[in-house]
Amino acid sequence: MRILARYILKEFLPPFIIALICFTLMLIFNDLFRLTKLFVQKGVSPLYLVELLIYVMPATVVLSLPMAMLVAILLALGRLSTDNEIIAMKAHGIAFHQLMLPLLGIAVVLSAADLMLIDYALPQANRAYASLQRDIRRHKPAFILEEATVMKELENEGKLWMYEFTDAKSGRMQDVKIWDNIWSGRPRFSHAQEATLGFEGGRAMLTLYNGLTYEPETSSLDDFRITKFQQQQLALQLTEDLERSAVQNQNPRSMRISQLKTFIGTLKSTLHTSTNPDYTHQKIRSAEVEYHKKFAIPFACLALGLIGVPLGLMVKHGGKMLGFGIGLAVIVVYYLLLQVGQNAGMNGMLSPPLAMWLPNIVIGVFGIAFTFWMIAEGKIHAWRDRDNKFPIVVGTKAES
Repeated sequence: MRILARYILKEFLPPFIIALICFTLMLIFNDLFRLTKLFVQKGVSPLYLVELLIYVMPATVVLSLPMAMLVAILLALGRLSTDNEIIAMKAHGIAFHQLMLPLLGIAVVLSAADLMLIDYALPQANRAYASLQRDIRRHKPAFILEEATVMKELENEGKLWMYEFTDAKSGRMQDVKIWDNIWSGRPRFSHAQEATLGFEGGRAMLTLYNGLTYEPETSSLDDFRITKFQQQQLALQLTEDLERSAVQNQNPRSMRISQLKTFIGTLKSTLHTSTNPDYTHQKIRSAEVEYHKKFAIPFACLALGLIGVPLGLMVKHGGKMLGFGIGLAVIVVYYLLLQVGQNAGMNGMLSPPLAMWLPNIVIGVFGIAFTFWMIAEGKIHAWRDRDNKFPIVVGTKAES
């Protein structure tokens, strides 16, 4: 049994490492193109781009590790099936479960490694990534002012703003709109006819001219207090030079499992005193989805392992390419279910636990069904072949 386990591990590791590198690079390239555009607009050092990609790495590996494991299982077993080594193993009395247990053991180990990565490395990387990206977006905003476009540099601080066009004579921005405190559930809106953007002491200052400010009343969300102004200055957290700020921990994605559990409990305890229960409910659902996601993704290794072993043993013709194609198809189905479940959990259509565990349940059920089918098929073949064995003929010497 140990010899078989070492042999299967030897077949598994090379395609797993190659698949892990390939899937990680594919996922990183998506962030690379998006971040490169930001860096060209902001004109900051490429070293910050490298730093951001390092912070992206844990989140990328968390997703690519289950994918690489499934593809490696299919490629390894596909190679053994194509070279008739599976038939040879069966001929020597090696049962299906003896082939499956080493690979499921690998899946359990990878699930534990993925869970540790999610709970330890990912929160720190997400906090550092969000902090650096926020600092970069604050850098030199005048370089990326676009007409009729919502500026999202300060979205994390709860501010959005835009202007329609720039007056050719005065150089002032026209028809300026600003949304403030957007994450509080009680946003404030300002609308000015004109505005100018400048820097005072290295900090951005937006000066508004001839406008109105709408603020929600504390007693009712449907009532607003309207304030008219001729000139008003609004300090923006934008800097002329890139300044590094302290890492903050406000996003559920940047929390460890224990911190997120405490955060959810705190939200539930303040629900009955909240002035905006719907918004609080939405935050609770979002946090619970993220909480269960931290467990569901690592255990995808086990679910994909359950379906990967029987599928890999079914590959008899086509070899590695067929196994790779089957693996990609299963991966697409899994992450499509994951995205659908996440959206359903956020919208309240499904409970957060069911929404995030749904892909594992679906893939796991199919994997168990395929496993029982493979075991039953082997017993059926053995029963059918019991009468097809050649009889043993004992010869006797003829007497003369």
